[in-house]
Amino acid sequence: MNHDLVRAPKRALPLASMLGIAAASAIAFSWLACGSQVQAQTPAAGGLVNPPGASIARPPLQLDPSTWEPCHHVTNGPDGQSGTMCPPSISTGTPAIQAQLTAQRDAYLAANPSAAGGRGGRGQAAPPAPMVCNPALTPAAATGAPAGRGGTTQGGHGKIRVLVVVKGHPYEHELFDNFLDCLGNDITWTKADHPAADLLMNPAAGKHFDVYLFYDLGGPGQRMTNPDGTPAGSFYPDPSPELKKGFEALLKAGKGMVFLHHASAAWPHVWPEYSEVIGGACDWFDRVTVRGILDPHHGFYGGTAQHLTVVDKTSPITQGLGDGFDITDEAYACAWFPEMVHPLLTTSFAPPDPLVNLNPKRQYSNLNAWYKAAENSPVFYVQSGHDHLAWENPGYQLLVDNAIKWAASPEALAWAKAHHTTIFHDASAKSSVRKKATAKKPT
Repeated sequence: MNHDLVRAPKRALPLASMLGIAAASAIAFSWLACGSQVQAQTPAAGGLVNPPGASIARPPLQLDPSTWEPCHHVTNGPDGQSGTMCPPSISTGTPAIQAQLTAQRDAYLAANPSAAGGRGGRGQAAPPAPMVCNPALTPAAATGAPAGRGGTTQGGHGKIRVLVVVKGHPYEHELFDNFLDCLGNDITWTKADHPAADLLMNPAAGKHFDVYLFYDLGGPGQRMTNPDGTPAGSFYPDPSPELKKGFEALLKAGKGMVFLHHASAAWPHVWPEYSEVIGGACDWFDRVTVRGILDPHHGFYGGTAQHLTVVDKTSPITQGLGDGFDITDEAYACAWFPEMVHPLLTTSFAPPDPLVNLNPKRQYSNLNAWYKAAENSPVFYVQSGHDHLAWENPGYQLLVDNAIKWAASPEALAWAKAHHTTIFHDASAKSSVRKKATAKKPT
């Protein structure tokens, strides 16, 4: 979980009059950087083309979950911060399949030496600019997205005002900006990085945006080492009280939210309500407890060719996608909450050995995209979106554009309010059972 620290240009300064001194400074000086849809926990047939990455466990395997040690909260961590300390990830899985995966990895790396140490898609050369936009989004698509946009903080000319929250996970900056520009007929986007973006997650700043789009990884872990240099696990800092208070108020006020790809890995160890807002949680590198179940570490499977199937053709979010589309992108084996969301797309991907990534008590879910209500806010999440291979996909572009338009619509806001789902409980009610409401289709 790397940090890209590059100062933003001055293009964001004109927002000062709109957002006020604190919010404008935050941008200008920000750092760039359903149950039936759950598959049985059965290894997938066939082999992977790309190396399985974190799916390969390191011996000795810890096969008995009753012996697994969970993470624990500390009040005086690194630099005096409070947060969660996690021992190194748990190595487990099916020994026979682990041997198969190891052989596949070794064969792949022997044939592709440059891929060693890389994650899916990251070692591939970026396509030449401009990125080709879906003609359904841009009538003048032949012109493509503007080239040379790396490091910008604003773009688009559409009516929907979108705050794009980034940082905490490396990504292809210029190509992601080009992707946003492909949606520019419908949106005007402003990009802000953590921690500056935290100042904009409250109802006061929210008045200036119609939708919040998250392509971030809030609260990334800090790698810890023993005196002899061996891994000692990770420390995950708590979010600030101001961020928690502002984000809760924003959701209760009702604000459309769109989460992409690795945004599901934000705050899983220290802010469980945040995962409940999204509808799932991820941590690919450390053991993590989600809804009381300790997983050894979740999985990422880079450069995976897969088919995304539309399971709700009536939703405005899936209009124009037909039965679905093919995509090559990083796939996950994470902890999703299928009973809490309304499914939109499923993936043909299944991990070859789910026990490497998930506790035997948790089933692998093939959900790829969904919507739900969180407090009074409509929420959309899609698992795909690792790099340009996804962003240049016309189906993916249309899906995200539709999701933003839906999240900003009066119909979605009314639906979320009518299907209010409590995420945040008062201190006096912490012992109460979390409300479980299955999302219904909007009218």
